[in-house]
Amino acid sequence: MYRIAVLTNSEAREAFFAEQISTLCSERSLFPNVDCYRAQEHFFEAAQKMPPTNAVIALPGVDGLNAAEHLRALLPETRIIWCSDLDFSLHAFRLRVDQFLLEPVTEAAFRQGLCVWLEEKALSARS
Repeated sequence: MYRIAVLTNSEAREAFFAEQISTLCSERSLFPNVDCYRAQEHFFEAAQKMPPTNAVIALPGVDGLNAAEHLRALLPETRIIWCSDLDFSLHAFRLRVDQFLLEPVTEAAFRQGLCVWLEEKALSARS
C-alpha cells in the first residue's frame, strides 16, 4: 500500500497536491494514505515512525533542498517528487529524486511524476 507524505508550507499547495494524488490514484483504483505536513519537524517525526513509500516536497528555496537531503539520508528508498522555486535540478539528480519540478508546478507535470511512481510500482508487482 502507498503511504504518500506531502510537505509544503502552503494550505493552497497542500490542497492542490492532495487533490491531484487522490484523483490520479482513484482513476487507477488505488487508495493510498495521504498525510500532509506544513512543518518539517512533524514531517520527519512521522516519517521515522511510519516511513512513507512516496513523498512530495514542495518548499521554497533552501528549505526544500534541506528537506530533500534529510529525507534521502533518513529513508533512502522513499520515492520523491520535489517542487522548488529555485533550480536545484543538479541536486535533485544527485539525491536520486524521481521528479524535480520548477515552480509554478502545472497539473500535467505533477501528474507525469505521479504516473512514473504508479507505473514502476505496477511493473515491480508483475515481476
